[in-house]
Amino acid sequence: MANGDSESYIHFLLLNFVLLLSLSTSLIFSIAHIFFFETTIGYVLFVFFTVFLSLFILFRISHNYQLFSALTISVLLILFSLTALIGAGNKSGLMWGLAFPVLVAFTTKYRNYNIWSLIFLGINFAVFFIPNNIEFWTKYSNDTIMRYSFAYILIYALLEFYLRLKQQNINEKEKELIETKHKLSGKDKFLSSLSYEIRTPLNNIAGIINHQRKNINENIIEEIELSVSNLAAILNKIPEKTEKYTLQIRGDKTNFNINNVIKKVIALFQTEKYSKLKFNLLLSNSIPDKIYGDRINCMQLLISTIDFLYNNSTGSTVKIDVFSEEIETNSILIKITCKTENLIFPKNIDTSNLLRDLKDLKIINQTAESLNGSLTIQKNYETFTTLFKFKIINAPAETKKDSKDINTANIIRSYTHQKINLKDASVLLVEDDVINSKVMTLNIQKLVKKIFIAENGKEALEKFSESKIDIILMDIRMPLMDGFKTTEKIREAETGTESHVPIIAVTANASSEVKKHCFEVGMDDYTTKPTNYKLLIRKMKKLLE
Repeated sequence: MANGDSESYIHFLLLNFVLLLSLSTSLIFSIAHIFFFETTIGYVLFVFFTVFLSLFILFRISHNYQLFSALTISVLLILFSLTALIGAGNKSGLMWGLAFPVLVAFTTKYRNYNIWSLIFLGINFAVFFIPNNIEFWTKYSNDTIMRYSFAYILIYALLEFYLRLKQQNINEKEKELIETKHKLSGKDKFLSSLSYEIRTPLNNIAGIINHQRKNINENIIEEIELSVSNLAAILNKIPEKTEKYTLQIRGDKTNFNINNVIKKVIALFQTEKYSKLKFNLLLSNSIPDKIYGDRINCMQLLISTIDFLYNNSTGSTVKIDVFSEEIETNSILIKITCKTENLIFPKNIDTSNLLRDLKDLKIINQTAESLNGSLTIQKNYETFTTLFKFKIINAPAETKKDSKDINTANIIRSYTHQKINLKDASVLLVEDDVINSKVMTLNIQKLVKKIFIAENGKEALEKFSESKIDIILMDIRMPLMDGFKTTEKIREAETGTESHVPIIAVTANASSEVKKHCFEVGMDDYTTKPTNYKLLIRKMKKLLE
């Protein structure tokens, strides 16, 4: 609960307490006076009981603290003023007035305490010193007035001192909270910038692996992929308010052995940092040796899951069981189980809320979905289990449809332009990072006719006006002129002509707001870094052909 919400809740409880105390006290004294003392005073007190009861019920319904705080104090002011005026109980009723500043301190906020307390003190002095011949207007001795006034002022001053210290403490905490938020905001900006900068070299690594796969030893490639997947899992720990994008490093879809991938991931956790993790592998031999899919993403999924269990575990030793088996026809189940007693989740937590509320599990679920799989959480008194179910796919990569094609198909703009084969196309690559530009060039240069390179938006406009460009790959975050402004300028230049050059955004910033803005300024499609080159090539072909 936030500090402001917590303080409001305390005020709510205190006002309820004062109203309950007032209505119960007025009821008791009204009954006592009706049966044993002055019946008139008893009936008056019963009226006040009815008023306090009504205030209590209405306040419980409306929760309007400011209104009912003022009404409650007003009624208490009238009650105690009448008590002082008539001197109930052989003038001893005056002493009840000493409770007024205490009740006010409970009922209202600090800034109103002085006003109400001093108003009542003024009413008391009016009762004491205004000359009158009214019969029910009680006359008090100087000794009684002096003792009462001194006691009232003493109680008022002590409460004032306490409330002032309390308010100063609240102000200091609020100041510290503002300063902390400011520091965290700066830290979040730094983490966001760092995350963005790290994605670019990761994109380059993935691109180099794709380009040089045939020339690099397969074992070395697997080790690089494992390291890249581990780094992606670390980046995904950035606070949700800072980074809404789930980083998934995509590689080429290849045939791989799922059991070997599991063993390699487990080996990654055989370090001193994870010394309390103990693994038990039960891997089925019935699973085909070669299944088709994205091995890098699969590694990232397993790393994120085990790391999630580690970060939410307690105790000196945590045992994790990892199972793999073939279920049904062409389906694989990977099951990762840990004892509930080793985890810090509440025993009665609803597992459906875990997927909704915990960022780490959201990321794991998104990664599973990107593999055309599904994540299920099972929890009972003894075990916490994550279940991943995947279809075994044997089709070649070229025939597979990536889900992102479907996601953007309904918003890709329909313009008529001259159809052209990808191999005959001239591509304008707008990218401010030199290494990233080289990696992208390596991956697409053999598939197109020519590549023009621009390092910023202004240079891109010059190349666009000087050369025949068939398609543009546009970075977003660039110096001098960003990708949004550059796209707007290109679309303005095309106004009144029948030409429309397709533009694909290629960016590390994958938030929904950026994606939406890409299409608003006139881009035709969108893809994220680290670049999935097979997907990028398909998008280019679709727009050109």
